[in-house]
Amino acid sequence: MAPTLVSSLKENKSKSGTALFSLLIILVLILAACGNSGNGSPTSTNKKHILTIGAHVGGDYTKSLSPYNPTLVNEGIQGMVYETLLFFNRNDGQVQNLLATDYKWSSDQKQLTFTTRENVKWSDGKDFSAADVAFTFNMLKQYPAADSKGLWSYLSTVTASDAKTVVLTFKNPNPPLLWYIGGQTFIVPEQIFKGVDPTKFDNANPVGTGPFKFAKFSPQLLTYTRNPGYWQADKVQVDELHYPAVKDNQTLQLKLMKGEIDWGSFFAPDLDKTYVQKDTQHNHYWMAPTDMFTLYVNLTKAPFNDVNVRQAISAAIDRGQLSKQAESGYVAPASPTGLILPNAKDYLDPAYQNVPSTADVAKAGQFLQSAGYAKGGDGIYAKNGKKLSFSIKVVSGWTDWETMAAVIKQNLKDAGIDASVDTIQDSAYFDARNNGNYDALIGGLFGGPTPFYLYDTHLNSVNLSPKGFNWGKWKDSQTDKFLQEYSSTVDPAKQKQAIMGLEKIYADKLPNIPLVNAASWYEYSTKNFTGWPSKDSPYAVGAAYSTPDNLMVILNLKPVA
Repeated sequence: MAPTLVSSLKENKSKSGTALFSLLIILVLILAACGNSGNGSPTSTNKKHILTIGAHVGGDYTKSLSPYNPTLVNEGIQGMVYETLLFFNRNDGQVQNLLATDYKWSSDQKQLTFTTRENVKWSDGKDFSAADVAFTFNMLKQYPAADSKGLWSYLSTVTASDAKTVVLTFKNPNPPLLWYIGGQTFIVPEQIFKGVDPTKFDNANPVGTGPFKFAKFSPQLLTYTRNPGYWQADKVQVDELHYPAVKDNQTLQLKLMKGEIDWGSFFAPDLDKTYVQKDTQHNHYWMAPTDMFTLYVNLTKAPFNDVNVRQAISAAIDRGQLSKQAESGYVAPASPTGLILPNAKDYLDPAYQNVPSTADVAKAGQFLQSAGYAKGGDGIYAKNGKKLSFSIKVVSGWTDWETMAAVIKQNLKDAGIDASVDTIQDSAYFDARNNGNYDALIGGLFGGPTPFYLYDTHLNSVNLSPKGFNWGKWKDSQTDKFLQEYSSTVDPAKQKQAIMGLEKIYADKLPNIPLVNAASWYEYSTKNFTGWPSKDSPYAVGAAYSTPDNLMVILNLKPVA
């Protein structure tokens, strides 16, 4: 199984241009490592409601309790101990107040003012105030290694004008930064972090505003206890959190199937058989689509610089087959627009609502003929004596990607295109992807609360690789124009108009070739707790590694009597 989309980007930490890099905010190394183990069941002699969460696979824990450690943050620190100003639900784009009770942009969108929540205390009993918020952002300026989202590429100043007002001033208008500022920056107490480098600080006794206190570290288990002084204490009905370390994914899956964990987050094929059917009343999963898998083609060289060839490749691919064979049917075929559906359904142009996901060999042939290709006696299209032949790079051991590549190879052969699969080590893959040394490769597109974040991260010309994440080398003035129009306004109607312009460019010109949605893996049991997010109640992304979604889950859980 491939790692999470974020981990596949860990070799590239650019902060260039206006691209905002949603991928950098998910601190996960390996998709298969996102699981759960333990025993969350209260007993007759133990009244505590203990929630056991699997979010670590790979052996013993290394202690890392600062929320701004650039390489590793222990599970639960972000969300359970430290909170953000706002929560953004990536399932529907809705925004909810947390440590902030209000925010407002200036008329020129160059100043953002937050009103912070009153009567909030740090877990050491001291008052939380706007000064802590201003301190946190200025700390990121002082220690750039902690500023993983590159906020100070856009900020000019951050000040607290009074105890409950924080004012952020920007070099240029950029309202989409609100997600990163309000929804992904974890606020820390000035009295603890003043004068220390947050990327190196051991933070042995974390002090946060969140619903839990860090209680105990061992290489095998992280333990958190409920914070009685939490500002939403009435909503917290879990007494302890246990994050056990699990040595490998097989062990994690076995514990999940045995019912020894409450909350899991990992990929396993055929969960209906191996998990749900073990206890159909209590065992469930929901794979919320948050990102997308795509086929990058090298736009800087023939034949991929011809849109007809790109359209032919796209028409030849059976995305329904990819979903079933590579992703066990957990995710839907990708939209030709680059929108992650159904999350972004409100932005979808009706013209793209019912586009088939099956292969259309005849249509692929028409595109190739328009590009000047003719089918040879061997069934492969050629132009000027040169066959339409190329390789697709994938990482060895990322089994879903390997399966996708095999399916695509056969789909393309059926359409008269000769593709081969080049399976390589991850380091070679990162190098090829970042430097454009490939014909085609399978990769990811990273979503956010609105479609803007995916388009901006991967199609903005200021974000061209190797410094950025525009790995296909897409450079288009109209794309940049729409991105700029979206990012310079807070008017929803104007933003939607810009998005619809971008989806038409994506569908018509195919800067990359969408394959299937990518999910946040999530399994849960209702044996000990109810109130979990689900397809019918998508109030947060369910994956245990998704922050601050994990906080929202905790606030909704109810122990079973």
